[in-house]
Amino acid sequence: MLTPMLTNRTSWLRTFTVAFTVLVLNACVSAQPPVDQSRFSEPYTRSVLILPPANQTTAAQASELYYTSLAVPLTRAGFYVFPSLLTQRIMQNEGIIDGAQLDNVDLALFRQMFGADMVLRTRVTRWDTSYVVITGSVTVSVEYELVSTHSGNILWEYSGSITENTGSQNTSLLGALLETALNTAQQDYIPIARELNRTAFARVPIGPYHPRYLTEEEFAARLAAWREENQR
Repeated sequence: MLTPMLTNRTSWLRTFTVAFTVLVLNACVSAQPPVDQSRFSEPYTRSVLILPPANQTTAAQASELYYTSLAVPLTRAGFYVFPSLLTQRIMQNEGIIDGAQLDNVDLALFRQMFGADMVLRTRVTRWDTSYVVITGSVTVSVEYELVSTHSGNILWEYSGSITENTGSQNTSLLGALLETALNTAQQDYIPIARELNRTAFARVPIGPYHPRYLTEEEFAARLAAWREENQR
C-alpha cells in the first residue's frame, strides 16, 4: 500500500521535470496555416505518471527494461512526465515491482499523491526471440492505456507489435545456423521497444507543452488571422 511519504517526494519532481520538458520541446516552429488537432475527450490532461509495466511474458527483465523507454517519447509529445526511474524506485520501496499489482488500485490515489492527471498503463505481452534453422526474429508487443485519474476513463489506448529479423545472409548452412543463433541471442530489445513507442505515441493527441499545441481559443484566433492575411 502506498504511504504518505510519496507526497514529500513529488513537489520537487514537478520542478525538475518541467525544466526537462522545456529543454526537450524547445524548437523553432515555422509560420504556417494553423492545423486543427485531435484532443482528449476530457480536460485535465497535462501530466502523466508512468506506472511499472505489467509483464505478461516469461522474460524476467522485460518490465524493468521496457520501463526505461517510455518517458522521453511522452515528453516529446508535450506532456509533463514524472521522472520514471525515481517513480519506479518509490514504487519498489512500497513493494510494487509489476504493474499488475496496481490493477485494482483507485487511480485517484495517484492524483492525490503525485498530482498526476493521467497514468500510463502498459502490458508487455511479447518480449521474446525465436529462430528456425537460418531464420530468426525478436518480437516486442505492448498494450498501452492512458487513463484519467479524475474520472477513471481510458482516454487513449493502443496495441502494437514489432518483429526484428535476425536471420543470416551466410550461404553456408552451418555458418548461417551459428550466425542466426548469435544474432538472435545478442539482439538488443530497447531500440525495438523505442521504435514501437514512437509508432504508438504518434497517435496520442499532443499535450499542452508541445510547441504546436493550441487551445480552442488560440486556434480560432490564429485561423481567423491567417484567413484575413491570405484574403489581402
